[in-house]
Amino acid sequence: MKILRVINSLEIGGAERSIASNTLLHAKNGLDIEVLLLNGTNTFFLKELRDNGIKVAYLMKDKNIYNPFLVFKICKIINKYDIVHGHLFPTLYWLALAKFIIRSKTKLVYTEHSTYNRRRDNYLFKRLDKFIYKQYDLVITISNAANEKLREYLGNNFNTIVINNGVDLSKLVNESMMKREDLIEKIGHLKVILQISAFRKEKDQDTLIKALSYLPNDFCVVFVGDGERKIICEQYTKKLGLSDRVFFLGIQDHIGAIISLANVVVMSSHWEGFGRAAVEGMALGKPVISTNVPGLSEVVLDAGLLFAVGDYKELAELILNLITNQQYYSEISSKCLKRAEKYNIEIMVQKYETVYKNLLNNKL
Repeated sequence: MKILRVINSLEIGGAERSIASNTLLHAKNGLDIEVLLLNGTNTFFLKELRDNGIKVAYLMKDKNIYNPFLVFKICKIINKYDIVHGHLFPTLYWLALAKFIIRSKTKLVYTEHSTYNRRRDNYLFKRLDKFIYKQYDLVITISNAANEKLREYLGNNFNTIVINNGVDLSKLVNESMMKREDLIEKIGHLKVILQISAFRKEKDQDTLIKALSYLPNDFCVVFVGDGERKIICEQYTKKLGLSDRVFFLGIQDHIGAIISLANVVVMSSHWEGFGRAAVEGMALGKPVISTNVPGLSEVVLDAGLLFAVGDYKELAELILNLITNQQYYSEISSKCLKRAEKYNIEIMVQKYETVYKNLLNNKL
């Protein structure tokens, strides 16, 4: 069984981090698996895969991934594999069109990583999406909410299955033992609120920055990630006079070492298919606070705490209540730690491999 994972790039993001983690485990389990990128810009995840012996190819470097001519490059590739598994838009479109053009018999799989995208607000895209998704033999959704939202959008005439994202819990624990002296020196004795996410509009770092202005001066926010809105958030932090209490670390490896220094992990997203960073925080016994949105709330509900999208005052109050009540803090921490066990990456990888085998045997 020869498998190809295809994604736009290996920049920072939940889907990208998932590819980097589970591809290594698939290879360890004996699968013949490779990765294809639309854009092969060198990143930490790309280096990690290659350093561990995973073959990673790319169609171009530092160019427009929305160029439809990429379809013809993919046409020359997909028949070399038994299963081609795609992630994110526009990879979603280019794989489907390639299969349609050459009438490929290769099994095509797509993972739906979100509960929402802007295409769903456009009637013409909805018609086109129905054609595109029909080219896939199976669509995997990463949460019940993502599955429900996709079916609401496309209808029920599609083959879908839910497989929750997974996190390498043992790796996180090992990383948490590492000392980040540079960060310890920077934050001093401040209470740390951590957010791990790309700087995109839907991640809404602005709400967490606003919440910090309602918290005592011994609280700080640490952001891990990069993206087009990072500069905007840095400027907003200066405008609110919070520059000495907000730290932008950019993309980081050994994320467990950073989580270990946090008091609280926050996800303030407008929408989220799953919530990988929430699980990572839970896995190290950190209380997680997230917005009450489909997908993300599915992970956090009855373990961590939820707040309304954009409500920075409610977020500040939840954080303060946690930190000032040790018994309450311990209770939420324990619930979060237990919830993380549900999302062990080994469970996810095993389910993926079962799906691959069933697809090849025409059992799905």
